[in-house]
Amino acid sequence: MKININNSTYICLLLSFLAGYFEYVYLFLITILIHECGHMIFAKIIGFKFDKIILYPFGGITIYNEDLNVNSNKELFVLLGGIIFQLLFFILLLILYNNLYITEHTFKIIKKINIILISFNFMPVIPLDGGKLTNIILDKLFSYRLSNIISIIISIFFICLFILKNKTIFGIILTLFLIKSIIIEITNLKYKYNKFLLERYINKYNFKKTIIVSSMYKMKRDRKHIINNTFEYDFLCKLFDTNK
Repeated sequence: MKININNSTYICLLLSFLAGYFEYVYLFLITILIHECGHMIFAKIIGFKFDKIILYPFGGITIYNEDLNVNSNKELFVLLGGIIFQLLFFILLLILYNNLYITEHTFKIIKKINIILISFNFMPVIPLDGGKLTNIILDKLFSYRLSNIISIIISIFFICLFILKNKTIFGIILTLFLIKSIIIEITNLKYKYNKFLLERYINKYNFKKTIIVSSMYKMKRDRKHIINNTFEYDFLCKLFDTNK
């Protein structure tokens, strides 16, 4: 398992030690690591190509090397791994606390951390778990391109709400991180869609259901398509200027 610790995390640990908040910060990072390990283990169960876990002072990111066209139900399974492991970790600590292996002070910190992480992480904002969950749901309702655009709009709306309700230094740092992530998502929107099409051309996915669409921009995940009376692969051959 490859774990990268961002340099800002080391700085945060040092500052927390000097300020007397070290216990809170290291318990926070342990909870984040458990959460990300849940994603990683669930990913390995279904054969996702796992890359690494990156730990930041305010959260973690699990990076995979999977196609954009990966089955959305598998993506949902991996997504749920994080919260499941986090809750199991909390239950374990609750049992230890009830058996007097953990002090009340430490358990209160752990409980607060879990509430904060779950509340924040399940906001429907990219790249948080809530944003990913929102995108998976939208993919089942709309075309791939449109679902990404709607996800970005929803993310911007909730970032604005987050700014209004969190004016602390920590809240500002989180807001800047989320804004940066959204800017990257907007910048990569066209590239991401082209990759979505190119994967379909190269890999010739054999999805069970076929739908008829009037434009390539209405193509959906987990579906084969007939586009303007042309089978999807034939259409993609013309798009990428090649022959079968």
